[in-house]
Amino acid sequence: MLRPRPRLMLLGLTLLAGVLAGCGLAPDPARPTATPLPGTVLNPPRELADFTLIDHTGAPFGLDDLRGRVTLVFFGFTHCPDICPTTLAEFKQVKSQLGRSAGEVAFVFVSVDGARDTPERLAAYVSAFDPDFIGLTGDEAALRPVTAEFGVYYQAHAPASGSENYLVDHTASVFALDREGRLAIVFPYGTPPDAITRRLRALL
Repeated sequence: MLRPRPRLMLLGLTLLAGVLAGCGLAPDPARPTATPLPGTVLNPPRELADFTLIDHTGAPFGLDDLRGRVTLVFFGFTHCPDICPTTLAEFKQVKSQLGRSAGEVAFVFVSVDGARDTPERLAAYVSAFDPDFIGLTGDEAALRPVTAEFGVYYQAHAPASGSENYLVDHTASVFALDREGRLAIVFPYGTPPDAITRRLRALL
């Protein structure tokens, strides 16, 4: 009885591997892999303590006013030269991309510069991007618990003598709340609007 030679056995195994690969049982190097969407997803979403700030109309505004809608929240200040206007412009793009679902999403800008950002100034600022955007402000006593709840840092620079012009360092992340007002996703600064839109659609 003849026994198969080792080289013939190896050739047979090689051909079998080629057949299996041709049947789709081996990964296709030409097939693109899915790229994860940016953003840190909290699972489960984190409950937030209620708060009361003043909106851009001068009325009290709290977390309960956001329940029932998915919400994007950003902390900044109206004198911000770059990050804040860029982010609100991206909010406008997200709203446009949402189409008919846009009415189910609230876009909130929280000022960390209550000394200068009065409701009147906030009204002019947020409406320049979109009349439906919500501006919130408050004094230090009201604002500090809110920023602590979101993990937001901010610190105003000392103004020059006799000047009211100063900058405020602040966290540039965008926060997404679910319909129950819970913190669901944290987006790093620079997240593309279309990626934020796709994440929001999953929450809606």
